[in-house]
Order: sequence, then C-alpha cells, then structure tokens
Amino acid sequence: MMDDDGANNLPWDLIRAFLALDRHGDYAVAAEMERIDDSTLRRRIRTLEQRMGRTLFVRTEHGSKAAPDQVELVGAALRMEEAARAFSSSSQENTGVISITLLDVCAELFSEAFCEFQRKFPRIVLNITTESHFVDLEKEQVDIAIRLARPLRNGGSLRIRKIGDLRLNAYASRDYLARLAARGIRPESASHDLLAMNLGFPSSDHNFAYRELTWEELGLHGRVVSRSDSMLMLARMCELGMGVAVMPSVTAASHPDLRPVLPDRPDTPGDLWMVSRFDLRAAWQRELAEMLKEALSLRQAIQTY
Repeated sequence: MMDDDGANNLPWDLIRAFLALDRHGDYAVAAEMERIDDSTLRRRIRTLEQRMGRTLFVRTEHGSKAAPDQVELVGAALRMEEAARAFSSSSQENTGVISITLLDVCAELFSEAFCEFQRKFPRIVLNITTESHFVDLEKEQVDIAIRLARPLRNGGSLRIRKIGDLRLNAYASRDYLARLAARGIRPESASHDLLAMNLGFPSSDHNFAYRELTWEELGLHGRVVSRSDSMLMLARMCELGMGVAVMPSVTAASHPDLRPVLPDRPDTPGDLWMVSRFDLRAAWQRELAEMLKEALSLRQAIQTY
C-alpha cells in the first residue's frame, strides 16, 4: 500500500512511463516513444511499483498491460496527461520570445519567411541576431540556429533538422571578368584577387563544408585581398568588382551582376541546418521549419528558372 508521502510526491516521469507501457505493451517500444532507453523505463516502472507497494502490470497476449484492478489509476494518469497538454496548449506555447541566430546571408534569404511566421503567430516575438561564430545554444541560451554546418555532437538536448541544399560556387562581377578578358586572360589560369570569409572561430565540432572548401578545389588560385565575417559584405565587394568570392548560389542570384567564374564547373554541394534547443514537436516549431524549407526551395526554383 502506498503511503501518504508516496501519494503526494509521484514525479510526472513515472506517470508517463506507466502510461507508455500500458499503451504500447512493450518496454522497448514504450521507451522509444518516450525517447529514453529501455533500462530507464524499466527503472521508472520499478520505482512506481515500489511507491505503490504492488505490481502494476500483468502479461497478456498483447504484452504488458495495467492490471485489471488499476482502471482508476489509468484514468487518473490520463487526466494528468490531458492537464499537461492543456498547460502547453496553443494558447500558451504560441507566446513568448524566441532567439534565433544565423548568418547575415541567411537573414536576407529568410526575411520573408520570418514575416510570414510572425503574421501566423503574432504573440511570438522573434529575436534575430546574425553570428560571426558558432553560438553555443545551451550556454548562451539561444533557441534556434540556422547555419551551413551540422553539429557533430548534439550536446544531449539539441535537435537537428536539415532545411535543404545550399550549393556553393566562386563568383565575380561581369566587370571583373571583362577586365580579365580584355587582357586576354582566361579565368581558370588567372591569378585572382580573392575575397575570403573570415572563419577564425572554432568549428571543429561541426561538419562545415564551407570551411573545408579550398580555392584549388574550385579550380582557382590567387591572393587574398580582403576578408570579412559578413557574407553579405563579401557579396557586395564582389559585385563592385573587387575580386572573387565563394558564396551560396542563391545569394549570388540576388546580385544580378555576379557570374560564376568558371561557368562549366558544377556547384559544390552544401547543406543548411536548423539546430534547436526545442524538440520540434510544437506546431509553431514545425511551421517555422517548413516555412524555412519552402523559402529556400522557392528561391532555388526561381534561380533555376
């Protein structure tokens, strides 16, 4: 029999374990649905049974089910679950300040998607900052990061979702390429003025294709004449004819004067990732991810057209 202390201090994770096993009838499946390992689920069930002072489950042809005389307990657990859902209902979860960090070029790319999101979720305030380094979401209390690199380690609580492909290439202005042509120099043999991204920040714990990409792999060589931690700044300097810059093809498409330095060379594949401290289950989180995916897809479709 459960004492008063046990009745008043049952943690919610024990109740969730109870409901999960009753629903799915299998420890492995219930553990997976709860996103915990099998041993953790078994430990929670044992703890609950110790608190209750009796065995709560019986074996049936459908697996482990709550004992027939535990109907009231199942009902109470279901009411607790419903109360928990109500606590995080849309009227509650669609309110607050969400911190998002991303490269400046992504801010430009997704500005319309962010506006659409705010129209749909007017009670959510987006606090958007651009980053010149990879922000540690957990330490710096940032909710979501949009970046060109996939973390190799999730830190235990991060959720990672691919937004889409973001192809990269080397671009220059028509004026820059015309100057080479006037001197009889082919772009593939020229010594170029290079505009480099300033990547002087730790990224070893990320799969960062942009950082690993070299000028030689793009079929180019030359000397770096300028660096910036802003990709938009590089694109603008490139547009003004200062040199050659590596950037996403969707970014170059926003600058009509830019052209691939080597038109016959295919783009280098890259990815865009959404890294979140949230579990990506709430409606607004799923909506935001889909809006970003659609914005990228639409921009690439326009570019191809």
